[in-house]
Amino acid sequence: MSIKAGLLVEFMQDNVPTLGYVLDEQGGKIRLLLANRREINLTQARLLPWLGPHINAAAKDEMISALNSHKEARQKIKEQVDIAELWELSQGEVTEEKADFFAGLMENEINPDIVAGYAHALLECKSHFKFQNPCFEVYNQETVEAKLLAEKQLKEKTALIAGGAEWFKLLWDLYCKHQYISEKDSALEPKEPVSGALKNLLFKRMAEAESHEENILWKQVTKQIPDETYLAYYLAVTWKLVPEHYNFWLTQIDYDQTEDFAKPFSDEIEQIQALSSEIAAQKESTACSLPAQQKQYKNALHCALSDKKELCSIFADTVSKEFISIDSASTKDIDDAFSFCEKEDGTKELIISLACPAFFWQFGSDFDKIIAKRCTSIYLPEQNLHMLPEALSTNSFSLVEQQIRPSMLIKAVYDNENNLIDSEIIFAKITVRDNLHYAACEKVLDEIDSPAEAEDYPKQTYYPANSEKYAPDEQALAKAQKYKTTLAHAYAFANAHLQKRIENGAVIIERDEYDICLEGEGKNTLVRIDAMPQSPKAQCIVSEIMVIANAIVADYAVKNTIPLLFRTQNVGIPKEMAGIWKKPEEVAKVARLLSPAIAEIEAKPHTGLGLKAYSPITSPLRRYGDLLNQAQIMHFIFFQTPLFSKEEMETILIHYNMYNGQAGQVQRNRPRYWRFVFMQQEAKRQGENCSFHGIISDENDMYVTVSLTREQVLVRAKRQLFGDKAQLGQEVLLRLGKINPLHFEVSIMKVQEL
Repeated sequence: MSIKAGLLVEFMQDNVPTLGYVLDEQGGKIRLLLANRREINLTQARLLPWLGPHINAAAKDEMISALNSHKEARQKIKEQVDIAELWELSQGEVTEEKADFFAGLMENEINPDIVAGYAHALLECKSHFKFQNPCFEVYNQETVEAKLLAEKQLKEKTALIAGGAEWFKLLWDLYCKHQYISEKDSALEPKEPVSGALKNLLFKRMAEAESHEENILWKQVTKQIPDETYLAYYLAVTWKLVPEHYNFWLTQIDYDQTEDFAKPFSDEIEQIQALSSEIAAQKESTACSLPAQQKQYKNALHCALSDKKELCSIFADTVSKEFISIDSASTKDIDDAFSFCEKEDGTKELIISLACPAFFWQFGSDFDKIIAKRCTSIYLPEQNLHMLPEALSTNSFSLVEQQIRPSMLIKAVYDNENNLIDSEIIFAKITVRDNLHYAACEKVLDEIDSPAEAEDYPKQTYYPANSEKYAPDEQALAKAQKYKTTLAHAYAFANAHLQKRIENGAVIIERDEYDICLEGEGKNTLVRIDAMPQSPKAQCIVSEIMVIANAIVADYAVKNTIPLLFRTQNVGIPKEMAGIWKKPEEVAKVARLLSPAIAEIEAKPHTGLGLKAYSPITSPLRRYGDLLNQAQIMHFIFFQTPLFSKEEMETILIHYNMYNGQAGQVQRNRPRYWRFVFMQQEAKRQGENCSFHGIISDENDMYVTVSLTREQVLVRAKRQLFGDKAQLGQEVLLRLGKINPLHFEVSIMKVQEL
C-alpha cells in the first residue's frame, strides 16, 4: 500500500505504537497529524508494517475524530485477543509471520483495525513473541518458560525493592530512636514472599554470605539509609529477628552454636561411643596385627570403626600410674592429665596422658569435614562451644576421673639437673585418679610456700579479686590435698623448666585474669567483669607440662621426618627481652618485637617459647590441628610412615589456616565486644562519676596509649590531654565516652593522675 495523504499509519513512540494521519508525503518523508493535534515529521522507515485504512477527511477535527475512533477500536480488539491460544496455534507451525497472519488464525474476516489490534497484543507479549520488523518471531516452549520465569523474578524483585526500601527505612528510623517494631509497625510489614526475602537478605548480609546479585539488591533497598558497617544487624535487631547482642561473628563462619551439627552423624557417634566403652571394659586383649591396607577413609590405624578386634588389641596394656588432671572448675572436656614422681637418685619421671580421639577418627568422612571446618572449640562469656559433639568431647573421650580411657602417653625422664635424658611415646589405657581444679591446687601450693616465695606473685590491688566467689569448695580442696607432695614436686620441676626456657630466650607474658559475667538476656543483659584470684603455680605446672609434651612430639617428628602442623615464631629479638613480663608497659614493648606465631609444615624455632621446634598435640578434643598431629604420630608408630604426606599436609594447612583464623577472630572479637558493652553500661550508670583505672603502656610525641586494668582494652588519645607528665607505667583514671562496642571505639574524655 502506497503512502499518501489520508492514510492511517502507526509508528513506535516511547516504546508504544502510536497512530497518525498522513497529511502528505514527499520523497520518503512523511508529515503526520497525531490525536493530540501535534504535527510531526518522520521517515517512512519508521512506520510499522500494518497500514490503513484510508480516511477522506477535509477538516482537522474530522481527522482527529477518525484517529480517536480507530485508536479506541484497536484497543478493544487488543483486549479481546487470547494471546495464549494464539501462541498455542502458531507455536510449532511457524517460526515467524506478519501480523495479518496471526489475525487470520483467529478471525474469519480481518481489516486494518483488527490486524493492528492483534499486532498490539503481540508486541505486549514479549515472553511469547518477538517483533523483528516486519514479522513476529514465535518463541518455542523452552524459551517461553524461561522468559516467564524471568518476568516473574523481575516482578518479585521490583516488589522486593519497593517494599524493602520502605520497610528498611522504617526500621532504621526506629533504630535511631532506640525503639523496636510495635504492633502498629508490624501492620506495615511487607507480605510474603517479600517479607521472607528481606529476612533472608538480612541474615545473609550479617553472615557476609550474600551473592553478587544480592549485594546489588541490598544497595537498592538501603538507598535511603546511611551506609553503616553493621546495618543488617541493626535492622534485624529492630525487626526482632535476632536478640540484642546477637553473635553474628559465629554466623559469619557458619559455626553452629547448638549440637544440631552432629545430628546427621548420630550413628557414627554411637558407634564410637560403643567402641570406646568396649575398649574400657576389656580387661585383657589379645594382640593381633593391624591391617596393612587403607580402609575407605584415611585413619591412623587402617581400621574402620567396625574393626573392634583390631582396635581393642592396641590397648592390651594398661599403665597403672597415679594420673591427675588440673583444669578450671567449669572444664568438662579434659584432654590432658599427668603422673609425676621423683626417684631416690634425683631423676624425675613425667608421664603425660592425652585423650586420643585419633584412635577412632575417619579422615575424609562427612563427619570429619564438619569437624575440620569447626576447627577449634570456642570459649565465650555466654557459652562454651565444643569442636566435637559433647557426647564425645565431654564424655567418651574426656579424661574423666575413675574412668578407663584409651590414651596417648608421652613419657619423659629428667636427671637431677632437670635435663631430658629419655622420652617415649606409647598408646595404652589409663585411669585418671582425680580431676583437680586450679584454685584448689593453688591453695595447697600456697600453704607449702614460704612468705618470701609468695611475694613473687603480687596480688591484684586496684580491683581486688573476689576470693569468696571463686574459692574452691571443700571437696575440691580435699582432692587437691591428697596430692600435696606431688603438686609441690611438680611445681618445683615446672618452675625450673620454665627458668631453663627463659635462659634459652623464652619470652613469657602474664596478665591478671578477669571473668566476664553476663546476667539476663537480649537488651536486658547486664555485664560484670570480676577480678579472679590467680593460680600462677598451678598454671605453671600445667603450662610447662604441655610445653614439654608438644616439644617432645616436635623433636620426634623432626628426627623421623614426620610432617606435622608446627607452631613457629622464627624471629630474632634482643637477649634482654627473655623473661617474664607482667606490667602493661613491658608487655607493650615485648609485643612490638614478637610477631604472631604461625602454623607451618616444617619445623622452625618458636622464639617466644625458647624452643627449636614446637608442635601442638595436647588438645586433640579442642583443636583439629592437635587431632591431626596425633593421627600422624600414631600412624608412624604403628606403620613407620605418616598418615599424610608432606604434600597432603600442605593442602590441609591451607584450609586449616582459613578455618582456624576465622574461629580465632570470633574468640577475640566476642569477649572484646562484651568488655566494650561493660564500659558503655558503666558510663551510663555512673555518668560523670564513672572512671576506669589504667596504666600508660605506650607514648610518643603525638599519642598516649593506656591499658585499662580490668577491661584489658587499649585506649588512646592525643598527648595534650595527658599533660606533660605522662610517662610509661603511670597509673591514671579515665572518663570515657562515645563508646561503640561493635566498632571497638571509645574516646578518652578526661584524665586524672594517680
